[in-house]
Amino acid sequence: MLVEKRFSGLLIGLLLVWAVLASSMAAYYYFEYSSMKRLYESLSNAVIIVNIGIDYGNGTIRWFNNSLFPAGSTVLSALTTLCKVEYTYGDYGAYIIAIDGVKENIISKNEGYSWMWFLYNASSGRLDYGPVAADKYIISNGDTILWRYVHWKF
Repeated sequence: MLVEKRFSGLLIGLLLVWAVLASSMAAYYYFEYSSMKRLYESLSNAVIIVNIGIDYGNGTIRWFNNSLFPAGSTVLSALTTLCKVEYTYGDYGAYIIAIDGVKENIISKNEGYSWMWFLYNASSGRLDYGPVAADKYIISNGDTILWRYVHWKF
């Protein structure tokens, strides 16, 4: 009887120690998980992933897929990160003169070649003209942007 009581007491003591250790470890890992989750969320809100293409107008299209940029980047700041860009500022915003040495070519006041940017519209499945100047549009995570050297004529 005395041996059974000692064994029961020892068993209860071991179970209590195990319960305290297991609870402590669970709490520790829960707090570590919470900390890592907050860190991940803060980093994922600080960086965006964007696809940017450049169509040089001669059959060459260069893609920069899954490019990382800081949140709040503009179409222009993303482009200047990836390529050599010449631009000036006008009344409406930045005006691109050249990308990677391919410069605009104004043939006459009614015709020329210039750089324009397009935004992929997933709902329609087509490229739409950029709604504002490249320095005014804040890119969003998952955007696909295409710069195109286009021939225009009035």
